[in-house]
Amino acid sequence: MTQAKTPLKKNFPVFDCDAHINDPYEIWNKYVEPQYRDLVRHSYWQDEKQAILNGRTVAIGGASYNFPGYNPICIAGPGMNKKIMRKLQQTPLTPDQKTYLEHRGAYDPHARLKDMDLMGIDQVLIIPTMMVANFPYIENAEGAYALTRAYNNWATDFCAAVPDRLFPAGWLPLQNPGYTVQELERIARKGFRVALVRPIDARGQYPNRIFPILGSGTIRNTMDKVYRAFEETGIVVGMHTFPALPAEPWPVPVSPGELIMRTGDQFIGGRMVDGQTLSFIFEAMTWLAQVLLSGFLDIYPKLKMAIFESNSSWVPELLEHCDRLFKLYANERRVKTDRLPSEAFYQQCTIAFESDETWTFRQWDRFENVGIWSSDAYHHDGADSWSAMREMNEIGVPGPVQEKLLGGNARRLYGIEGKMFVTEEPKQIPRPDWFPKPEEIAAFAESEADPRAHGKTGFSVSKMDPRFVLEMLRNF
Repeated sequence: MTQAKTPLKKNFPVFDCDAHINDPYEIWNKYVEPQYRDLVRHSYWQDEKQAILNGRTVAIGGASYNFPGYNPICIAGPGMNKKIMRKLQQTPLTPDQKTYLEHRGAYDPHARLKDMDLMGIDQVLIIPTMMVANFPYIENAEGAYALTRAYNNWATDFCAAVPDRLFPAGWLPLQNPGYTVQELERIARKGFRVALVRPIDARGQYPNRIFPILGSGTIRNTMDKVYRAFEETGIVVGMHTFPALPAEPWPVPVSPGELIMRTGDQFIGGRMVDGQTLSFIFEAMTWLAQVLLSGFLDIYPKLKMAIFESNSSWVPELLEHCDRLFKLYANERRVKTDRLPSEAFYQQCTIAFESDETWTFRQWDRFENVGIWSSDAYHHDGADSWSAMREMNEIGVPGPVQEKLLGGNARRLYGIEGKMFVTEEPKQIPRPDWFPKPEEIAAFAESEADPRAHGKTGFSVSKMDPRFVLEMLRNF
């Protein structure tokens, strides 16, 4: 029999710097301005039936019917952990059971507050999900701008339900730098503290293109004015990565993580290397290395940047490597800077970490002032703050440092007043009879931990991520 853990208590407010909603259909059917609805329908449209990109490509939209088991975008709520979710992934579920596992807080602000109380989260930054995956591939800049306004207006209303606990991250129409500047100025007036950028080369728009580009006798718009607007508005750059499976076919790679998909064995039915394993980290490392080695942060000295959903234990090694290269290639550098990459990082950047990043906790002195905790709820790898505290306690992270990592650093970055609503971990969350019992979960986890046991698992197409299925079908 498994032994129940003693409930934890906390005496400081926890700020969740990266938690998600499952982009609700009302963004499209209610918040897109009527005069732009047809344009958005041919740019990126999502409804109860499907998600369509550029009027031609079916995309994953986050609906339950996209997934053979539970919806992985809405699963990681109160009392859930990776062992439970892994067990449920291998369990046949009825429609009612799937509905039970789909947390309404992914759509409803009041339902979210109840979940936050149980998860030990006092305040949270709300971030979209499939918008991060699909939106960068929109071809029509006007359609992208109209959908951006719709999302940001929806996010404003969602968070206005409880404005001292829910905070929106803005979305941007990076297809057009001029529109992006206008939207940054607009959401700054609304009180947004963060706006999101994904570091990929979708449609030839990698976000480090800040110098003039000559072509056909004209000078193309660059991202320089965008980063100037970030500085002027004080909005934080939220660099958010994602799995690298392209939303629609493209002749060249657009994400550093695409190599994972191109070299994995998913096409021969073997043991797949999922794009989620390294894609997030590859996108983040590529972006951060360019930022640090190029002198980018010296061009924009007032810029503040947070790197989301990319783990964090790799940061110290990358900083040491960049410091060495910075000296080695000093003659090739075009931008004058007096700071080492590590110095620039610690002065202008922060990095999100999740609850199970043991190596980050062991290096807590490297992250004390730049680490910001994220639940990543309700995504399938999400977790509550209690599990992070328990892990830190076991490693011996000092209490004042935990307070910084779990909220203080994020609130300082965003300029948000901390408020505490939760002080004690719930003892037990009531579950229906069909829900796996602690003994079942423990036995399953022990079996799963045996590397020799995995060969006994039968391959089933029904359990494949539907994104892989769609990718394979594109060849026929």
